[in-house]
Amino acid sequence: MNQLANFSYDPAKCSLAESLFSALKKIEANLPPELTVVDFFRTLEQPPEKALGDYALPCFRFAKAIKKNPNEVATELKRLLEEEKNPWVDSVVLKGAFLNIFTNQKEVAKALVPSLVNGSGFNILKSNADHNKTKVMIEFSQPNTHKEFHVGHGRNVCLGDSICRIFTYNGYQVIAANYIGDEGTHIAKCLWGVEHYTGSEKLESVENKAEWLGQRYVEANNKLKDATDDATKLQYNKEISEILKQIENKSGKYYDTWVVTRQYCLDDFNKIYKWLDVKFDHFFYESEVSEASQAIVEEYMKKGLFVEDQGAIGFDMSDKKLGFFMARKSDGTTLYITKDLALAKVKFNDFDIDRSIYVVGSEQNFHFKQLFYALEKMGFPQAPKCYHLSYGMVVRPDGKMSSRAGNSFTFLQLINLVIEEINTYLEKYSAEWTKEQKEDTAHKLAVGAIKYGMLQADPNKEIVFDPKEWVSFEGNSGPYLMYSYARTKSILRKAQEQGLKGSLANLDLLTHESERDLMRHLYDFNQVTINACDNYRPSTIANHLFFTCKAYNRFYTEVSVMKAETEELRAARLSLLEAFADTLKTGLYLLGITPPEKM
Repeated sequence: MNQLANFSYDPAKCSLAESLFSALKKIEANLPPELTVVDFFRTLEQPPEKALGDYALPCFRFAKAIKKNPNEVATELKRLLEEEKNPWVDSVVLKGAFLNIFTNQKEVAKALVPSLVNGSGFNILKSNADHNKTKVMIEFSQPNTHKEFHVGHGRNVCLGDSICRIFTYNGYQVIAANYIGDEGTHIAKCLWGVEHYTGSEKLESVENKAEWLGQRYVEANNKLKDATDDATKLQYNKEISEILKQIENKSGKYYDTWVVTRQYCLDDFNKIYKWLDVKFDHFFYESEVSEASQAIVEEYMKKGLFVEDQGAIGFDMSDKKLGFFMARKSDGTTLYITKDLALAKVKFNDFDIDRSIYVVGSEQNFHFKQLFYALEKMGFPQAPKCYHLSYGMVVRPDGKMSSRAGNSFTFLQLINLVIEEINTYLEKYSAEWTKEQKEDTAHKLAVGAIKYGMLQADPNKEIVFDPKEWVSFEGNSGPYLMYSYARTKSILRKAQEQGLKGSLANLDLLTHESERDLMRHLYDFNQVTINACDNYRPSTIANHLFFTCKAYNRFYTEVSVMKAETEELRAARLSLLEAFADTLKTGLYLLGITPPEKM
């Protein structure tokens, strides 16, 4: 069995690992059985500066395993590696107990460029045998009906969609799921606000119905807050309680209104998903797991896990410093977390998933610690494979947004702002582009600007959103990357019009330092996607693409493609351009971005 079968995306590193493992066996014939070629692969690292080499091997661990001096082991490994004349090795530099290895650029070009041009390099991770048999459900978006879809929801959607794409690229079986919050007190307040609304605008005539309902929710909260006497407050809460009861009992005029307005909201959500090119394999609804959440309380009371405490039902999590886990309140109603228990059971039993990823804001960190521990205590074997992908808020320059306070910035407002900025830029093409071309390009640029703006920062960090910065064609932005792609495609089209084609025959001519730097970025692409998958960080890909584009622009500035010294060199550079364009397009796809072919 080939121990490096799952690592074939990095042929240079595989070859080096095999050579170094073989060399160590020459130094010490009786290696410990637990020491394998995979250990060498995993220990080979990329130095922090490219001047130090393409790979570095710290020899301490291997020296310890064979009870020899690390510096001496490093010296012997260097000698044996040079004697073997591995074609991937250009030179080896000894730095104490470290081997700094420079790869042969001609070998890199010969292996890299063809695999990117023919697409095989973008499919290699899909064949990972361990990933192929692992089913992962990624739950994201989770908007509440009867509230506006704000920019915070936008970050969730962009993050979840990208994670789905990245996991699929890495060979996992992925189920993209959405869990819609379509019942609860906030909806009762909204419908109460609709009933008391005195404005002339009617819901039926409004284009963005979810946003209109969200405004009624804000008004309802303000009306409740402004109530001055106890009798009025009591009356208001009684009316809201009656609405909630009708929704839960699925009968009455308020339930009928809920059915209609719920659908309006779902329709508005689907318009946004379509605009963003985000798709789900399955939709869950909070209203569907209400009864199941009560049943799960009864089930685990009988099993002795849940107990009664002052009228409430749950169990003590103080051993994990998580307090008392409440599954049912003293008034007999379940909590949101109880519905999450019921939903998890459905995921595990009906969808047979191995891993469950929840994309939810950082304000719910404690919630998921309790949830995962509860699932573990309930005996679900998938509990250790549950993961909360926590992310920071999207904030205005003046601070936090809140639907309840009514100072949130809706996602539709963000879309309109970004499109307005982009249309200003595209105005110069009005004479040469059709209306459809302009609209399609504006749409792709707007989606790319928003998604990249949401994804280029580490998920744990807050985003202070700045539409002007996001649509900039300079700096670390989506339009900058998309422009790099479109410019490259333009060069390739011009070459084709002149009858010029790329060729894989003379890739060994790509010896310029800027070509080496660009190829190194392209070569690292698959490793970057693995890191992004392992760490749930699309930002890893976003920033790698940014630096790849910078390397490409340096290459384009320092060497000539169309006016290369020889026809063979021009053909090789055209192939390198094609490899760059394909890699960039693939990387943007993993972020959920489709770049325009022309700009």
